Amino acid sequence: MTDCMRMSQSLEALLYGTQFRKLLEKELGAVQKEYGLCKIDIQILFYLYTAGRQNTSRDIGELNLFTKGHISQSLSRLHRKRLITMVHDDEDRRCVHNILTASAGRIIEKVNLAYMRVNTVVFADVTDEEKEILLSVAKKINHNIREEVICRMQEEQGGSADGI
Repeated sequence: MTDCMRMSQSLEALLYGTQFRKLLEKELGAVQKEYGLCKIDIQILFYLYTAGRQNTSRDIGELNLFTKGHISQSLSRLHRKRLITMVHDDEDRRCVHNILTASAGRIIEKVNLAYMRVNTVVFADVTDEEKEILLSVAKKINHNIREEVICRMQEEQGGSADGI
């Protein structure tokens, strides 16, 4: 096997993240079970924890990780469990902000600990310089993928990426 093929396989594994997802799911599984939450519920709670004012269904949807239906179902579940409150925007009543409640705090603490344990495993033996390089490369790769997806969506809709 050539070095190029080995790098390609390693890069593919990193981009698809199956092993990372499995590790993270194992860490978060206990939290899900303890609180009767689905994987998406945990992900949305954690997103809301870091989101600030970008906490609407639309904001969550812009992550391109979940369908609108899954987001809606999860938010309803979180609301029923009193982990979020839904507050209408003062300026646009159609816009609903999803705010974490105090009850969500303990879950967020446990999720944070799980992410910290996973990061410790993932970044063992990786120097700070290597982490910075990885972050820089990941941003470029994500940008390239996002641009290509936008271009292809525009092509499918009959337009072109450069507006011609």
